[in-house]
Amino acid sequence: MPKDKNIKIVEEIKENMEKAKSVIFVDYLGLSAEEVNEFRQKMKEDDASVVVAKNTLIKKASEGKEGVKNLEKDLEGPTMAIFSFSDPISPIKTVFEFAKKYELPKTKSALIEGSYKNAIEVEELKDIPSKEELLGRFVGSLGSPVSKFVFALGGIQNKFVYAVNAIAQKKAEGSSQSEGGAN
Repeated sequence: MPKDKNIKIVEEIKENMEKAKSVIFVDYLGLSAEEVNEFRQKMKEDDASVVVAKNTLIKKASEGKEGVKNLEKDLEGPTMAIFSFSDPISPIKTVFEFAKKYELPKTKSALIEGSYKNAIEVEELKDIPSKEELLGRFVGSLGSPVSKFVFALGGIQNKFVYAVNAIAQKKAEGSSQSEGGAN
């Protein structure tokens, strides 16, 4: 008979898996308690939740979920599950930034929007720009043709003003010469 505590953990993991856009599984063995707390805080800033649970409980919670067939082989040794609720890529970037500093945690695999990714595929995802960066680039690219068009129109307008000014100066010179010659 499972303990009430384990039933609650399985339910929490199931609920998080339902809501999460991505779930990253990492090996955290070797991190101090202080480093784990720092890691949890960084994940919280990314709108992600961290759960440390026994692999059997994670397996139980993930039964019947899409994309978890390959997950069982990754659930060996100490496992930390990171549930991302807003941006599926941002916590992956944070994991690798944190790992640069402490050489841990080590990524095992991830479920990204129901699709299984092994450790190598997850590492490739860390280089993808965030949603905000991509939207900024897109908006910038939309503004570029418009600004070039406005600049081109401004150039035409400037040339027209210079031409009118030159004609006005020539007329002014011509009328002053004709006045000077009449005297």
